[in-house]
Amino acid sequence: MANRGRGTASSGAARKRIAVFSGHDQLGDGLFKLPFVRSLRASFPDAEIHWVSAYRCTYSGVLAPLVAPFIDRVHTMTGLAKNKRQLILPPRIPGTPFDIAIDTQTLFWKSLVVRRGLKPKCFISAAMDYRLSSIQPPDDRRTKPRHFVEHLLRLVELAAGEDFRRDDTPVEIPAELDDLAGALLPDSATGRAPSPYIGIAPGSGDPAKRWPLERFIALARHFEDRGLRPVFMVGPGEADLLEPLRMAFPEALFPEQSLPPGKKPGPLLVAALGRRLAGSIANDSGLGHLLAISSKPLVLLYGRHTPAKYAPLAPGLRTVWAQEFGGMDHTLIPLDRVEREMEAALAQTGP
Repeated sequence: MANRGRGTASSGAARKRIAVFSGHDQLGDGLFKLPFVRSLRASFPDAEIHWVSAYRCTYSGVLAPLVAPFIDRVHTMTGLAKNKRQLILPPRIPGTPFDIAIDTQTLFWKSLVVRRGLKPKCFISAAMDYRLSSIQPPDDRRTKPRHFVEHLLRLVELAAGEDFRRDDTPVEIPAELDDLAGALLPDSATGRAPSPYIGIAPGSGDPAKRWPLERFIALARHFEDRGLRPVFMVGPGEADLLEPLRMAFPEALFPEQSLPPGKKPGPLLVAALGRRLAGSIANDSGLGHLLAISSKPLVLLYGRHTPAKYAPLAPGLRTVWAQEFGGMDHTLIPLDRVEREMEAALAQTGP
């Protein structure tokens, strides 16, 4: 029988083996979940933590160095919870059985598969109002938090009980990347001195989540007229944007395409660059989440996803949601609204 509002999965002296199930984590997803990952480690400092993904996972790719202190092993392409046939015969996951399994998704049949596949002694899941969970929240805390990260932190709290420790520590940027960012953006500053640069990240891995490029160009022109030099953040999968941007702004900077020999772009370099900008504007994208790490003024543009649920938990963040203007298409977001949001963000920091 599930415990309601009492009990803990963290008691006992033996080293716990914990599995976290997540369906599919792209760059933005992985960055978005960092407070959850850090808090899980803080709450279970001696545990062996496994991240189990049904498909690909950025924690075994570009974000692997970032999560190495918090996750011991990442299992990708497991196929777990891909179809209902697995209710009878789930795939075998290395490391089973686990002491604790935390299911980050909430679809009931998938949670059944995850529980069967990971074979935990204690299963933590919010599916069907926590009906599958070994430990349930008290009645006055059963409503799931609106923000998805807060929901994930609730799951860690259920598993850890009194040992729960929330870790909102900012991501540490290595000194060598900060120095490289300073070389790429000369005369920028990370202290009180104002930065002469405005960051623009017009791409997204999902073309449906891109605000029209001509509006990004008009936005960059607006802030260029204010004395801020545009710095364009263009990811490796967005090369089609380079030529029109360079034609529109011959004097603009493209730091990720201007690296010295032997230097490679990486996620934390974007965050280091973000620290040296007056502020940035981006789509709901991996680059947008990376810029959020910088804790500088940031405006993110959302379409079908709700920012109140999925926006990064970052200071200085402002969001504009297409559904405020009647639909889910990014093209509905007007230029003047984005200009006003960035102007207001910059006014608070006094560039």
